[in-house]
Amino acid sequence: MASEVNELTLTFPEFITHIPISKKEWLKIGYNKIHTGIHFSKRGAIVSAMHGYIEKHIPEQLDIKGPVETMLTVYCPINFGGMKMILDKETGLRKVSWKPAEKGYEPNWDIGNLALIWLKSLDDVLIKKGVIADDNIKHLRKTSYEFIPVLNFRDRKLVYKIKTLPLTLEDLVKGLIKNR
Repeated sequence: MASEVNELTLTFPEFITHIPISKKEWLKIGYNKIHTGIHFSKRGAIVSAMHGYIEKHIPEQLDIKGPVETMLTVYCPINFGGMKMILDKETGLRKVSWKPAEKGYEPNWDIGNLALIWLKSLDDVLIKKGVIADDNIKHLRKTSYEFIPVLNFRDRKLVYKIKTLPLTLEDLVKGLIKNR
């Protein structure tokens, strides 16, 4: 039996940053990457890998009654946009290359590019697992994201909060939400 909750916080420590597209090619996760000239099979591979990663962090048997609001907090270094996947010459394995930001560093990356793809993937997995009914406006009324800097790349994490919203008079009158 599913346990009903009114608020849920999911934490994704050291969230994945790149997805293997082939034996030699890794693609950095970002909204722009999947919507600008990428082949549909690569887009599918990225989304599938993200969904698989997210599913591992979702507890079983959850049920959240709508409507809901969601909030994604992205904890990562201010120079997160500059990290990349490289081949480690000693081990022959792929690894993320990142160095702490130098004093006076000016970030030039877009939080929306990172947050939006995670928000959509999180919503999709919650629907797939039956945690929320759908991500249309009947069920998902508000979503937001924010950035909080951390000093070390290993301290990166995503914190996703889902909260049940009170029904409005309009919901009740129009019958938008029939059962809670």
